[in-house]
Amino acid sequence: MRGDTANAHELAARALSLIDPAESRSVAVYAYRALGVSAAVTGNHEDAYACFRAAFGADGGPVHYHASVAALPELTAAAVRSGRHHQAADVVECTVRSGETHSVRARVLIHHSQALLADPDHAETHFRAALTLSGPADRPFEHARILLDLAEWLRRRRRIAEARPLLHECHNVFRRLGARPWATRAEAELRASGAQIAAAEPAAFGELTPQQQQVVRLAALGRTNREIGESLFLSPRTVSSHLYRAFPKLGITSRTQLRDVLDAAVISCT
Repeated sequence: MRGDTANAHELAARALSLIDPAESRSVAVYAYRALGVSAAVTGNHEDAYACFRAAFGADGGPVHYHASVAALPELTAAAVRSGRHHQAADVVECTVRSGETHSVRARVLIHHSQALLADPDHAETHFRAALTLSGPADRPFEHARILLDLAEWLRRRRRIAEARPLLHECHNVFRRLGARPWATRAEAELRASGAQIAAAEPAAFGELTPQQQQVVRLAALGRTNREIGESLFLSPRTVSSHLYRAFPKLGITSRTQLRDVLDAAVISCT
């Protein structure tokens, strides 16, 4: 969820190789969900849907009573983006029929999924129901995802004034959690709504480790992870690890913001 998709894919695949999915159902579902998220954040919604769908049985019911339900909004989003609206609706309906709706969290996840699938006359009702039941302090990432999806829905209907505060709120949460792909998506929506985005935090550059600073400087010059690794005698994976740990500290979500951070840091020191 921080955007380290290559590492996530390797770890999830390794987890699946160590278990029997029929016996360790929760582990299997979490691994499939990790694979699905990794595919979704790179825009591969076809593969993402296939991975999320593996968290549910052939009949559409949950493979695991709570782990599967947690993947329901992600499955629905991937389905909508890959033209599988009706298949996702069947899974949501099967989940509701399975009786796994007794917990507050399950109801939040189902309302969120139904909002993504609903027609314009009913989507907002489900979004608001999900937000009413959702606890931002308990599950801030899930709550922020609902805010983001609702804000996108509002902006598409030209309700910009209503969308902006939701976008600012979820963007702050994603940045705080280091959920870079979602923060980037929220930034794009903020720009589309004409809102201002908080500047990067240059003072934080001095708080990075010396090696992180070296990696950031080279990345700001446009070097790839492989090129940075060759210069610093590091593996590309180590370079990626340094960057995804540095980004939240710097208050940024993409490599394109690195030069602004460095320029501001130089100005603040002169």
